[in-house]
Amino acid sequence: MAKSLLARMGQGLLLKAAPGPLALFVKGLYRSVRVRHVGREPLEALKASGGQYIMAFWHGHLLLMVYAYVGQRLTFLVSEHRDGELVTRVMRRFGMDPTRGSSTRGGVRALHALLRKVREGYDLAFTPDGPRGPARVAQAGVVQAARLSGLPIVPIAVAARKKKRWIPGTAS
Repeated sequence: MAKSLLARMGQGLLLKAAPGPLALFVKGLYRSVRVRHVGREPLEALKASGGQYIMAFWHGHLLLMVYAYVGQRLTFLVSEHRDGELVTRVMRRFGMDPTRGSSTRGGVRALHALLRKVREGYDLAFTPDGPRGPARVAQAGVVQAARLSGLPIVPIAVAARKKKRWIPGTAS
């Protein structure tokens, strides 16, 4: 009993203390690497024509995707699990409005919330493989959202490499 109480208290403290440092880490990481976006052209064309879209990318790309799309009217679908709460709080630090839900917990409710966001003018961001995996195997949720919203699914990816920096007197 005491052990689980301490564990819950520790999780609460983590949820309060970690989002700020994690947001700084994400920002620093993004600025310290060269990021190449694969598949961004269709997104740009849709945005230029005033069209909405569903951006789909693998779960492993989430960290860089969040910072890459700061300032966009975009909602990310985030798990209702404990780690999803941490991700949500970090996203909110960047001014984002994530939507909570998952295939096992509140999937229908999350889908309705996403459709409401579409009507409010948001674009959607999905990780079709989700946190539970299998990695890089798409599940049906993103297709269901596209069918119900009428929005196109635009697959996108990011690739990151270390920036080449040269400061006099240091090794590169």
